[in-house]
Amino acid sequence: MFPKVTLHYFLVPGKRTTIARGENVKLLLVDAGIEHEYVRHRLDKENWPITKKALEDSGYYAATLPYVEIEGKKYGQTVPIMRYICKKLGKYMAKNDEDEQYLDALSDISYDWHKKINLTYFASAEVRKAHETTEMVKYLSLFEKVYSDREGPYILGEEITYTDFLIYHLIDDEEQTKKLDAYPSLKKFVETFEERSNIKAYLPTLGQNKHL
Repeated sequence: MFPKVTLHYFLVPGKRTTIARGENVKLLLVDAGIEHEYVRHRLDKENWPITKKALEDSGYYAATLPYVEIEGKKYGQTVPIMRYICKKLGKYMAKNDEDEQYLDALSDISYDWHKKINLTYFASAEVRKAHETTEMVKYLSLFEKVYSDREGPYILGEEITYTDFLIYHLIDDEEQTKKLDAYPSLKKFVETFEERSNIKAYLPTLGQNKHL
């Protein structure tokens, strides 16, 4: 049995509770059925400096979020956390070196996409609209091709990998999970992902991702 995991990530006032990088790890923990606690730290001028200093004083090598605590040890950075958990589980990973390189490359591209989305979180409506007609279309088109290269519904075919969680969450961050008619392979992927038993049970608990 996998030990209990405590996941730490920001809670951004006024934004959807699932935005940015922590939800990738959360989705993986949910899907894998791993017992976990999700601790949220308010990202504001009052609270974050206190949290950051506490992390620095604890000797943790990277005073940023997300990180997880497993059996008293801290592990940081979204994708390395996910890979570590997947390796321990012996699942959600590629089965050969070529597919492993492919997943690694796509996870790097997914981070490039995240950085573009990140620029819109506090931007004007005009900036957001420009993003939707340029960067968002660029990455949706790119990953439509990725998901159409094999029969799917996942990147490597019938078995889900950690990189699929990254892509699903980016589509959700763009608020496009129900707007994929122009991207049939991505639409099939999202629909299949949301029907996974643990994910299907989890998503309704988010409500409308209330602004906090």
